Amino acid sequence: MTTLNHVLDTKLREADGTYLDAEGLHSLEYYAQTYATRVETYQNLRDRSPQFINLVMNKLAQIHPEVIQRHKQRCQYDMTEVLRYVALSILRDDDVFFNEQMMSWLDTVLVAYKHHHHCATAYRYLQEAIATHLPASNSSLIRPYLESVIQTLQSHA
Repeated sequence: MTTLNHVLDTKLREADGTYLDAEGLHSLEYYAQTYATRVETYQNLRDRSPQFINLVMNKLAQIHPEVIQRHKQRCQYDMTEVLRYVALSILRDDDVFFNEQMMSWLDTVLVAYKHHHHCATAYRYLQEAIATHLPASNSSLIRPYLESVIQTLQSHA
């Protein structure tokens, strides 16, 4: 596991024995400037994920009660893991970490369960709940990760 994030780790390895170039300095500066917002987003996801997931389960139960009756626990577990990795990836400012650590696992699990359509709907509801209940600065950091999940789910439908 890299210390900070994939981009910074790469820049620091490339600069070993030399100074960082302008691109490397820009990456480091951006990482530092956005740190407070990323920490706030991480904390909000850590503290409020169960609330968001319950909102999604309740909404999905109204539309697909049979799916929720049979798969609620698994769905909650998967969403909890996805949000945990989204939070970690945002804190690290590292989408490579998310793709390597989460997306291949999630894709494998969801292909096995064959509920892509329902899962894509659930993650859309999750995105809506987050956009409604978190500051825009937080939801804008979370959105690309959830869109990636939704896009992957839709590619199997």
